[in-house]
Amino acid sequence: MSKKRAFGKAFARRAVLFSTALMAVLFAVFLILYTNRASMLQKCAGSAAERGDYEQAVSLLEASDGEDNGDLIEYRYRLAVSYLEQGKLSDAETLFSQLAGYRDSREMISECRYRAAGLLYENGEYETAKDAFYALAGYSDALDRYDACRYEIASRTEATDANEAFRLFRALGSYGDAKARAEAIAIRLTGETDPEFAVNAMLGISNEKLEQIRALDSVRDALPKGRLAVGFYHTVGLRSDGTAVAVGRNDEGQCNVSAWTNVKAIDCGAYHTAALLDNGTVVAVGRNDEGQCETGGWTNIVELVCTDYNTVGLTADGTIVSTGFQAFSELSGWQHIKALGGGSYAVCGVSESGQVLSSHASMRSEELSDAIAVDVSTGYCVALRADGTLQCTARPLPWTDVVAVSAGSTGILALDREGKVHGYWFRSRDAIECEDLSSVAAIAAGGTHCAFLLFDGTVVTRGENPYGECDTAAWNLGATSIE
Repeated sequence: MSKKRAFGKAFARRAVLFSTALMAVLFAVFLILYTNRASMLQKCAGSAAERGDYEQAVSLLEASDGEDNGDLIEYRYRLAVSYLEQGKLSDAETLFSQLAGYRDSREMISECRYRAAGLLYENGEYETAKDAFYALAGYSDALDRYDACRYEIASRTEATDANEAFRLFRALGSYGDAKARAEAIAIRLTGETDPEFAVNAMLGISNEKLEQIRALDSVRDALPKGRLAVGFYHTVGLRSDGTAVAVGRNDEGQCNVSAWTNVKAIDCGAYHTAALLDNGTVVAVGRNDEGQCETGGWTNIVELVCTDYNTVGLTADGTIVSTGFQAFSELSGWQHIKALGGGSYAVCGVSESGQVLSSHASMRSEELSDAIAVDVSTGYCVALRADGTLQCTARPLPWTDVVAVSAGSTGILALDREGKVHGYWFRSRDAIECEDLSSVAAIAAGGTHCAFLLFDGTVVTRGENPYGECDTAAWNLGATSIE
């Protein structure tokens, strides 16, 4: 009996020792596995990625405690691309949005939205597609697709509301056969055989109104353009002989324009000045920390504008070039542009059909149409129509017979056909007296000072003058005649 008891005790001791040893071995294995868990998961994720299974690769790396997230970001990017290719556009956009500025994620977000808009178009949901393409203005051929939606909407509308269809086709300008279709509707509804008479009748444009528009066009054509500009603390003028003059703060060389010749137009940013030369090239001086003066390779430029820290040019073929602080990727998709406006951190353009485009979504509005000129500043843009009225995203503007407009960060200036100036100021404390001026040929609105070129070539500058930016009394840029 004692032998059995002794054997039992010995067996129990061995069992305890064995189980203890086994637990120790298992714990050691667990420690080894846990310690190498991250690297093992990363290896498995790499294998999954090699197979093209980025969903599993992402899942494995997200479960990993490894500190290196470079692969995880890349696999998320590739997973987003695979979703895009599979047509999972919402999932793809969500992933690209989480990747912020990694690689071309921002552009890929636009691609997701572009394809989603395309599906809406294919399904005949033209109104929704139109809004989606308009929000993408500047990406790929989104503007053309936007017009394609508008054309389809107009076509659908013609059967039920010919008057509305006329308006929609006419708003499309030279897109496809839109002009011809608008004229055909006008002829059918008015009984006029001449397309121009028929269109004018539809628009309610009398012969008197038509003469007024022609008179305004004549005045605008005669007014000097690109002759006057203001920066934060400097003022620049272009003489009729193609030379330039500047006053004000010059700590970064923004007033060093005296050596320029053969200048066709000038404009200012916050601390830099740019000039369009007769040969279609552009020169710039002043602050260049953001690359706003790097215009050396530009050619074939027909119009020039500046934002605070960018220089932007319109080429003869209606496309845009830009350099400076903001990439303005939207501008690469703009085509058939006939006029530009620039200010603060934004650029606006007028298409051949009169539609106003903006680099910033907050300033876009389909209501800005039939425009012939545009300007922009902090948070708003203002468009000038051929009939001398203005449209503004900030507030209604009551002036008529307007021939030029200038947008500043503190207010808006307008010039009428009689050479009188009108001003609206967002805050009364920023108001600059200007409505007493007459015989004005050009206007330039700034944040703290404004400049006015008179018919006789002299320049009146008003506002704050800490650096002599208003010391233009001795200037004469050359007389202007609008007769």
